[in-house]
Amino acid sequence: MTAEATQVRAIPTERARSEAWWVFPAVPLLAAAIAFAWTLHGELQRMYGMTSEAWDLAYDQQVIWNITQGQGFYSSFARANFLGIHFELIFVVLAAIEKLWPSPTVLLIFSSAGLAAIAPAAYLFFRALLPADRAASPWLAVSLAAPIPFWAAIQEPARDFFHPENLALPFALLAAWAGIRDQVYTIAVLAILMRSYGAPEIKKHWRFVLYLAGAWFLIGTGIVQQTLRQGGYSDFSYYRWVLGLDPNMPVSPLAIAEALVRPQALVILAAIFGSMFALPLLAPRWLLLAVPPYLADVLSEHVPQNDLHLHYVLLLLFPLMVAGGIGARNLLLRRSIKPAVALVAIIPPLILGWGTGRFPPSVDARASVYERPNSVADLRHATAMIPADAPVNADAGLCVWLANRHTINDFPDKLDNGAYVVIDEDTYIGANTDAALRQKALDALPSSRRLLYDDGRFQVWSPVGD
Repeated sequence: MTAEATQVRAIPTERARSEAWWVFPAVPLLAAAIAFAWTLHGELQRMYGMTSEAWDLAYDQQVIWNITQGQGFYSSFARANFLGIHFELIFVVLAAIEKLWPSPTVLLIFSSAGLAAIAPAAYLFFRALLPADRAASPWLAVSLAAPIPFWAAIQEPARDFFHPENLALPFALLAAWAGIRDQVYTIAVLAILMRSYGAPEIKKHWRFVLYLAGAWFLIGTGIVQQTLRQGGYSDFSYYRWVLGLDPNMPVSPLAIAEALVRPQALVILAAIFGSMFALPLLAPRWLLLAVPPYLADVLSEHVPQNDLHLHYVLLLLFPLMVAGGIGARNLLLRRSIKPAVALVAIIPPLILGWGTGRFPPSVDARASVYERPNSVADLRHATAMIPADAPVNADAGLCVWLANRHTINDFPDKLDNGAYVVIDEDTYIGANTDAALRQKALDALPSSRRLLYDDGRFQVWSPVGD
């Protein structure tokens, strides 16, 4: 009788567990939806408030517009074929969408979706990696995955508007999940889509994926990209100083040591470890996979990159998340953890995201650039006189709204006599604008150009001699 009663009680318990399976993936999906709305809202505030960056938002938008017009991957910012600088064929997909809706908002939607999708992709990866016979496994997978879009490290690419890299990490995690589940064809497709993040952990098909990724790198980056580049800076130009080839940055053991422990980079790195409850430390061999991308970032002389700021931190996240997932598995294999304790892992990333992040409402966010009013209608009215095919040179925050043309540049870069000049008298001076050089060029405008429009905010100047 006792045994029968036990069996009867077990039936509803098992049924309840099977019926509630959807709760675990629902949490990271909900987190992704919230993160998508949060990130997109902030990015749109900046773009509509004229505080976005010409590099790389307007830069990418202009290339994509050229693709929609059958003009290839031409970039007027670089005066070169974009594929010779960044071999990003995904721009063709974005161009197909912009053929129907030619707006830079498309790029921000994809960027926000890519960053938000990290949460459900990470949940699948962690859930497949953690031991199936541990009650705490689904809880820990949720706790690790759901907060990821709110990490301080993820706020960096969110601040950087659009980069193709913003779409890659979910594919990398899905490729790793497919590898664990032994789905070879899924792996093959995803391995190409996330080639920047290296080969995922797989089972018997690792050689196939490794060869596929290597062939893609050699053919795409090593041959096609170099052919399209036709000179210009190389992929290794930011590392010339390490070899003693840059006279402006003498190399020494002290200089290299200082680069390896850059304070800004260490803050970001510490926040990532804290966001994963230091679990990567429990998988030291896997943690070594993070060393090459870390060195690639901090040894670069490119300032946002060596600080692990903006989208450059993404390169480091995949190996750290793999190490964190394996560290979590090792922890559960060594000791039993109650589900409630596993949920504690959700707290540190939220606190660290608010305390060290730079996307509002985080403490270090530059709130003023997100608070300017929508000025798009005024800008469109001011620039209505400019022919659609005319070259334009505009202040950085305006460029993205004027980028749907063959030639656009941020003022005063590549300013030539045939370009219309559009000035924002309340301009946002971004990271890529030299304020002194801009002012000098601005002072010189009346000597050779006519002022065609001035509403107190926006000015439009004619080409020289017009």
